[in-house]
Amino acid sequence: MSKFLATGAVMAFLFAAVPAHAETTTATLTVDKMSCVTCPLTVRKAMERVAGVIKVDVDYDSKTATVTFDDEQTSIDEIANASTEIGYPATPK
Repeated sequence: MSKFLATGAVMAFLFAAVPAHAETTTATLTVDKMSCVTCPLTVRKAMERVAGVIKVDVDYDSKTATVTFDDEQTSIDEIANASTEIGYPATPK
């Protein structure tokens, strides 16, 4: 019986110690000044370097980036700024 209680206590501690996953947010940004088909790769890499970014899809034809990120670690403004700093101004749609 005491082994069962000890195991239960350890399991309860482990589950309590694990932080809850933050909510993810997906947002679309307009990205200006993309002039060739390799520009989206540059924009994607810059956005992926921002801590908390989970996924980035950049579309050359529509001049947009769709970004999924942990909103407790970063914001859409920080992600847009990463693109803007490398010469591709980005603004949330």
